[in-house]
Amino acid sequence: MTGPQNGLHVLGGNNTAQQHYEGSVWPVEHDDLPECEAAIENIGWTLGNECPYRCTHCYSMSARRKGANLDKPMIDRVIAQLTKLGVKTVNLGGNEPLFTNGTNPGATLLPYIIESLVDSGIHVGLTTSGISLIYLERDHNRAFRLLNDVDISFDSPEPEEHNKNRGASLYGMAVRSLDICMAYQIDHTIILCAMNWNFTPSHIDHLIELAKKYNAHVRINPLKPVERQHMASLPSPQQFYEGFSRLLSQCSQVDLGEPLLAAACSHPGRGCPCGRTSFRIHSITPEGRIPVSPCVYMHEYKVGNLLTDDIFEIINSPQFRSFRRRNGNPESVEGCGGCQYIITCRGGCAARSYLHLLHESGGRTLYRKDPYCLVEAETMMADGFPPFPQHPVVPRDKILVHRDYLCTWIGKPL
Repeated sequence: MTGPQNGLHVLGGNNTAQQHYEGSVWPVEHDDLPECEAAIENIGWTLGNECPYRCTHCYSMSARRKGANLDKPMIDRVIAQLTKLGVKTVNLGGNEPLFTNGTNPGATLLPYIIESLVDSGIHVGLTTSGISLIYLERDHNRAFRLLNDVDISFDSPEPEEHNKNRGASLYGMAVRSLDICMAYQIDHTIILCAMNWNFTPSHIDHLIELAKKYNAHVRINPLKPVERQHMASLPSPQQFYEGFSRLLSQCSQVDLGEPLLAAACSHPGRGCPCGRTSFRIHSITPEGRIPVSPCVYMHEYKVGNLLTDDIFEIINSPQFRSFRRRNGNPESVEGCGGCQYIITCRGGCAARSYLHLLHESGGRTLYRKDPYCLVEAETMMADGFPPFPQHPVVPRDKILVHRDYLCTWIGKPL
């Protein structure tokens, strides 16, 4: 658990997405500062290393390598550690979760994982392109009925665009999954990764129409550039704010976990949740380890092995404490001291800040402010800065596994 010491760390070369396999590259920064409180309750779990699809924006491909599969004793150990920590929700995603042990559905351990988590008192969600849900409903109906909620991935409300970006004809499966959720009255959400080509006014309006038709929530994750090629697909700051303004005007707010949106809406926020209320379990490595990261996008901060290490040792590791120090000391983030939004925004999304800098200059630091900084956007757009609902009421009585898990936004069309 060692890494470069305080200050901006710069690495050369273009193979940044794979460097986390070669050793610890995360920077230890400001280790003299106090950290915010940890109350980790919401977990994401990448179950396998296989996925037959090739989504252009995939954030987990560079953290998955074939060579080992899960077995039931491993699953039991992981769930025992989560139970020990008091975890409340687990989202199964990352790759297509059906493929826990290769692409043969007959070898999947997904039903066992769902049933074991629920038996331990943990709410379970599923993020899928559609195939995992369809398979569960058909062949493992008991496990299917135990799901708390389902997120179904749409890269575009337009079938041809969606299928092209997924590298497979999946739009029909996604729509069928919405139908299944409605039939079984399972809470369901359309999830879209916002990119510069699919976060346009027409795409947003069509997405809202689709969600209304299927009585679905809408969740938006702005693209995080886990790999360098993702930079070409990023929304601009102007597109980010105009797109979300359009969305929020057509929806009631369910979760404002995206710090910049919480600030824009004058909603009480606590900044980035990573390492504070949530973390990500990685898929099993070829060596048979199951590491953990404070953030789903920050593979090089992965630490430990849930099959051998105690969960409390992992969440108190330097990697996790680095995220909590950033959250607890936003005035130390470059350019954030004295900002009117600092209490809510707290420097914005840690992953977005870190990864933009990494691919722009090769620098590595958590103490860089969000590239979509609200103050900078308001200044740049001036009178053209779009309106946001102020002081929205965000209910807390509904359990959705992506609340307080990502820098994300969830809404329900009006």
